[in-house]
Amino acid sequence: MGEIFRVAIHYDNDCGYIEYDPDKREIRVVLGNQDKRQAVEEFLAKPHMVWVPKHTLQDFEEVRLVAADNLESLKILLTHLWEHTKVLVDWSREVHTEGC
Repeated sequence: MGEIFRVAIHYDNDCGYIEYDPDKREIRVVLGNQDKRQAVEEFLAKPHMVWVPKHTLQDFEEVRLVAADNLESLKILLTHLWEHTKVLVDWSREVHTEGC
């Protein structure tokens, strides 16, 4: 049984989080701004082709990732979230499930 993964996100002054259940392969986005929450959900629901390091930092390969497949894929795709949605992942901020 896997542990629930949570990471903080925000858009402007709206704080929230993304939650991933590895056993169910389910992603839940909590963000007050409905349009941005929907944009994040849509981004994470689609498969993406991304370049990832293979053996060294100068050796890349293009891979197809789906965020819900596993935690590693989710984390890699979260590094692209800002570029596609303008929602920032706050990797170092503690997640508060009841607001900022």
